Amino acid sequence: MSWKICHATAFEPEAYLVKGFLEHQGIPCLLEPCRFGMEPVRTGTLGTIGILVPEEWALVAAKLISHRASRPAHTRGRVIPFDTRRRRRMPATGRKGGSDL
Repeated sequence: MSWKICHATAFEPEAYLVKGFLEHQGIPCLLEPCRFGMEPVRTGTLGTIGILVPEEWALVAAKLISHRASRPAHTRGRVIPFDTRRRRRMPATGRKGGSDL
């Protein structure tokens, strides 16, 4: 079985998140650390980590990752403005004094 890189990242936590996401979808995958090899480093993050999947799963995995990375704005949480300078007044209860026990 031949393996193909479907996604590459410079951050190890992201690589493990993508690997876990693909495995949860039923796609077998491996991580290929290309960080400290004999080749010169061409990026500022000391190389990349490749996520390998079997060649027959490469298109499916790439599509799943691309759909997950580009979420529409309407599915994200909405920020509610909050003004800390304004205080809400408590409603009057009509009671004067202590409790009515």
